[in-house]
Amino acid sequence: MTEFPITDDDGLVQCTCETDELFRLLTDASRRRAIALLENLEDNWIRVDEMAQRLSRTREDETVTDWERDLHHIHLPMLEDTGLIDYDRQGRVVRYYHSETVGEILSVLDSGDSHT
Repeated sequence: MTEFPITDDDGLVQCTCETDELFRLLTDASRRRAIALLENLEDNWIRVDEMAQRLSRTREDETVTDWERDLHHIHLPMLEDTGLIDYDRQGRVVRYYHSETVGEILSVLDSGDSHT
């Protein structure tokens, strides 16, 4: 299967991720929203509580507490397993490694969502 690079700010390849793994990550709508938030960060670091606050603002039925729990127990560990992030559980900080492929797929998915 095809692999794609995950790079740091200097353009150095941190690791590679298989396409199947990426698609598995992107099957969940909440995780896509979390990844999109990370993709759009000005800096590549964010605190988990700030991430949860930003994500909970977009829908009334989601609370900051719900997002913090799901990020900590589900989404961030999965993203870390594929190499897209480093997650400091004690400091509750996430460092995101950009991937052109992820950004391109999210753009395609977003354009498809706007037609529904």
